[in-house]
Formats: sequence, C-alpha cells, structure tokens
Amino acid sequence: MSEAKVIFNFEGINMSIQCTKEEKMKDICQRYEAKVQKKMNSLIFLYGGKQLNFELSFEEQANSLDKENKEMKVLVYKKEKEDFVCPNCGEKIKLKTEKLDELILSNNNIKEKIEGIVFNIDMIIKSCSLIVNSQLKNVNFVLNAIKEDIKKNYEKIKLIIY
Repeated sequence: MSEAKVIFNFEGINMSIQCTKEEKMKDICQRYEAKVQKKMNSLIFLYGGKQLNFELSFEEQANSLDKENKEMKVLVYKKEKEDFVCPNCGEKIKLKTEKLDELILSNNNIKEKIEGIVFNIDMIIKSCSLIVNSQLKNVNFVLNAIKEDIKKNYEKIKLIIY
C-alpha cells in the first residue's frame, strides 16, 4: 500500500489527512470531518473544479500529476442553507427545525385521535342502544382533546418564525 495525503482547504485553512492510494475518498473525507467537527452533508468537496466522487479511491480520483506527487488538494465549502423567503417583503425566514419536529409529532398524535373518533362512531352505528350516550361522551372527550392539540400547534407555529 502506497502512502499519500489529501490537503483540504476550508475557509483558507489547510489541513492534511494521510491516506493510502487505495483508500476511498469517502473514508478520507470522514477523517477530515472528524478533525474539523463538521458533518459531511453540510460540506461540499471540490477537486479539479468538480464535486469529489466519494466512491472512488485516491488513485482513481487523482489526476496524473497528483498521483505522481502523492498529494491531492481539495477545496471545501459550506453548503448554503436554503432559506425560506417571505413572498411579500423578500426577507429571509429562519425556521426552528426542532419546533417543526414537534409539530410533526403532534400531528401524528392528532391523527391517532381522529382514528379513535372513527372507531367510536363505528361502534355507535353498530350498537345503537343505551350505550350510545357513553360512547358519545367518549367522542366528545376526544374531540375536545383534538381542539386543544390544534390550539397548541397554532402556538408552536407562531414560535417557528423569529
């Protein structure tokens, strides 16, 4: 196995990662990621003006001069986050993703409650007896819980945009 190195340049700072010529670029970039404490999916790796192919080895990716020098230079950039823009004023809107996750979970809970209502209504239709009052109380309870969840979601949505 032949030794080589990849020099990553991120925001003007060079960092060398030792590797073998047979090693996949993905593994080399993961070691770089660990050193700079950044996630690979938040970075763009460019070599020779093109995006780095993580599936290729150093030997397969490098041009002939870099193979001979046993050294590659890779430019690293932060991926730009795609911001939401207000259609009225054009201002960027920053979202709190943890709040969105809470909303998704809450909506799943609402879905389960709606399924409970459907089940209760089916039971009412099937029985049509004195038990109807009790089952209607259950339906009313579930509907009130849904109304509260919707109210909570409304408050959370107001907090998403800051």
